[in-house]
Amino acid sequence: MTVPTDYDQIASRYAAGIDERPWNALYERPATLALLPDVAGKDVLDAGCGPGWYADWLACHGARVIAVDCSLAMVRLAGERLSGRARVVHGDVSNLQEVLPGATFDLILSSLVLHYLADLSETFREWSRLLRPGGMLVFSTHHPIHQASLLDPGYLHAELIEEEWGWLGQKMRYYRRPLRDLTEPLAAAGFVIERISEPTPGEALKVQDPRGYERLYRLPAFIFVRARKLADACPAASTPCTGV
Repeated sequence: MTVPTDYDQIASRYAAGIDERPWNALYERPATLALLPDVAGKDVLDAGCGPGWYADWLACHGARVIAVDCSLAMVRLAGERLSGRARVVHGDVSNLQEVLPGATFDLILSSLVLHYLADLSETFREWSRLLRPGGMLVFSTHHPIHQASLLDPGYLHAELIEEEWGWLGQKMRYYRRPLRDLTEPLAAAGFVIERISEPTPGEALKVQDPRGYERLYRLPAFIFVRARKLADACPAASTPCTGV
């Protein structure tokens, strides 16, 4: 167990089930959407688009969307779903310098991606490069206390862990990290946090997945963040800091 899960191997199974999975459809997605501004007429990057649900939603609500994913299989699935209504790109969300110019986007949305990435400092610097001054970042990721029973060598130490996802029939590998490993590199990249959300699961989830509701009511699985790029942010040495 040395690297996070390779989604190319499970893309079709994942795409077939994710839209109906209660934790995603009735918990993660509503909480993420609640943090978004009006996206009509905005340039938006869906960073780690998977099979394209968010890119589809953004395009349907009037955004100009570029969706990117490191999985070729996911890029193909997203392209089929979007049918030309958004540009879908194969690439590393932490390094898109050969694909996208700086100051391209008003908003970056990233749903349940960061826990698969080893170096968040690199990722947040790249997203700061891609955002225009004052641009917004909205992301969800696994909560720092997710799988709290596995905290060895302890909460403050990031670790790559493995978890069985019964709905997918797959052992998944991802990073569990403390909250500071999100907030410190975010600030260093020139972002200020506007909101951190830990939503209570709703009644719709309680009806559809009672056991999941009870678990999420006691212990959150995900954390949701909205941050804004400071006007004078200068996250990378190669980016001139001219001020605004």
